[in-house]
Amino acid sequence: MQLSCYERFKAGEELHIDEINTLIKSLKKILSKGGIVVVSEGDNLITTYNLDSFNRKKIRHV
Repeated sequence: MQLSCYERFKAGEELHIDEINTLIKSLKKILSKGGIVVVSEGDNLITTYNLDSFNRKKIRHV
């Protein structure tokens, strides 16, 4: 199984310039959306969603 760019970077391995450019593109996209929320437990990623995606008007009151 091949490690992700983040896992390789975390392990101290060098990344190629195209991998770094891809990461920069992803980070710019996250910033343009106002950020993300990451839900994890320990080292396991559960889900992510846009920071400003919550809409109080869509909540149903029981």
